[in-house]
Amino acid sequence: MIGQRKMGQLRARHYGLEKLPETVRIPALGNRREETVKPIETATVDDLAFALIALNEQSSVLYREIDALRTLQDEARKVGARGADIAGDALIAAKGGK
Repeated sequence: MIGQRKMGQLRARHYGLEKLPETVRIPALGNRREETVKPIETATVDDLAFALIALNEQSSVLYREIDALRTLQDEARKVGARGADIAGDALIAAKGGK
């Protein structure tokens, strides 16, 4: 098991590890009903793989939300909405709604 001091040295020496979190969240899987949080220095390769699966799912949700907000903003601007206008109202009005 690698200690905190050595993990700090790894972060300092390796460009790709400087933003490594202190802990990893391993989602509830199989017989394990609850999420597990582990210090990074005790995380196994499998722990990292499971944590990455959960982070990728969160990332996908976030990207879809970003895309939806960007689309709403872009479409509102296309129909002439300005900064202080309500985006949804501008779109509805442009489509003939109320």
